[in-house]
Amino acid sequence: SSTIPYVEDTPEPPLHSFYCSKLLDLVFLLDGSSKLSEAEFEVLKTFVVGMMERLYISQKRIRVAVVEYHDGSHAYIDLKDRKRPSELRRIASQVKYAGSQVASTSEVLKYTLFQIFGKTDRPEASRITILLTASQEPPRLARNLVRYVQGLKKKKVIVIPVGIGPHASVKQIRLIEKQAPENKAFLLSGVDELEQRRDEIISYVCDLAPEPRAPTKPPQVAQITTGPGTFAVSSPGPKRKSMVLDVVFVLEGSDEVGEANFNKSKEFLEEVIRHMDVSQDGIHISVLQYSYTVTMEYTFNEAQSKEDVLRHVREIRYHGGNRTNTGQALQYLSEHSFSPSQGDRAQAPNLVYMVTGNPASDEIKRLPGDIQVVPIGVGPHANTQELERIGW
Repeated sequence: SSTIPYVEDTPEPPLHSFYCSKLLDLVFLLDGSSKLSEAEFEVLKTFVVGMMERLYISQKRIRVAVVEYHDGSHAYIDLKDRKRPSELRRIASQVKYAGSQVASTSEVLKYTLFQIFGKTDRPEASRITILLTASQEPPRLARNLVRYVQGLKKKKVIVIPVGIGPHASVKQIRLIEKQAPENKAFLLSGVDELEQRRDEIISYVCDLAPEPRAPTKPPQVAQITTGPGTFAVSSPGPKRKSMVLDVVFVLEGSDEVGEANFNKSKEFLEEVIRHMDVSQDGIHISVLQYSYTVTMEYTFNEAQSKEDVLRHVREIRYHGGNRTNTGQALQYLSEHSFSPSQGDRAQAPNLVYMVTGNPASDEIKRLPGDIQVVPIGVGPHANTQELERIGW
């Protein structure tokens, strides 16, 4: 069935003043047995969504996975899913109630070990699994439990069991807890206690994770709105040599902009790049031109020295085109420019300079939370409200 694209106009940092923004891969495992009624399972999901609201979710900070388990495992969200935090919370809120006879802790920990953390691709981040358990698996299923918890420990995955209600197996929980000092258990009398213990659980999880490396502040460029014929440039580019950033410049090349203004946009681009520490270990540059279609002018895979980049920028030719498909351009860079195949670096923050002079001809969708956009309005027709909505 076709899914209706989810459109959101607001920025998406965490929704509460109390939140965690460390480097973390966090997995929620939800007990899908009939030991929780359907109403109780709804409360469990509300708890998971409430926790997600208090996490800085992005591929560069906190990645989340959500799995419902019964005698098998059903993953609803994968760590690598590049979706907006609001979309991930919506998916978590729609996990289906299984109400099965058995919810096998051993099977879901095996799934976590081999499927979720089979390839550990973020050595700098902590790995934590929150096991939300309300039932006891039969002994025949439980016999490999210690093996899987030990396997997770070898992969530096912490397992935090949260026992809910009278049917949770305290014996199994204590066994998991015993395998590693960080595997701290939380025992709750029922789902109603989840909300009051939530912040305590978040604090415990967050304390186990490292801080992101000292943030390399992206260069701030004032929004430029100029009248016809003038072009103000305000580009206090970064001065610190150690900055690591992957930057995409997006230039509107439509008929409305015209060649003369397009060339001024290029001059602005050169000015900003001159202030940047463009190098193999520093800032990497990619350039797109768009109107009706999107053209990749320069990718992260190409030579990343200031001279090479500036030479290529000067050689970019104006294309023209009868539409300003800003939404399409942003979608394109989200899916293609910031992908490993195009040379995107996993640890470098993603920054976009969007230079546009006209309102969008198409619908603009919110980008994933790990891409920051600096919108730059050029000329009298730039739509200030739209620009504010793109950038945050």
